[in-house]
Amino acid sequence: MTSRDQILLALEAALRFGETSIIVRSSDAIAEVHGLLTLRQGTEWTTLGEEGQTHVHLKIENGCTLRYTQPTEGNATLELSGLRGDLICRVSFRGTNQARPENYNSERAAQVRERFGHPANECATT
Repeated sequence: MTSRDQILLALEAALRFGETSIIVRSSDAIAEVHGLLTLRQGTEWTTLGEEGQTHVHLKIENGCTLRYTQPTEGNATLELSGLRGDLICRVSFRGTNQARPENYNSERAAQVRERFGHPANECATT
């Protein structure tokens, strides 16, 4: 089980990497927000970004999970899932999609994988 504090630390570290997108999906909508760099923890909600500007509110509880993925055709991501396993949001690391060589940055992809994809970092990303 991943604690709320572990998830918050990992999300904050991911936002500091820069060049990230927060992707929130529902059955009828997709929102993709670029450039969120701050994280503020409230009593019930966590805010990514600044109030009064573009931001996302997430409800992160103990029992939520955060896992690293690297699809063959897509950017590396951290996926935040809720208590029932439903996907809440993704943090996508732009420039890590090998299928798009015009945008791919191998050094960045290696840094992201080292920080978020290594089993030694499992406590912060699983």
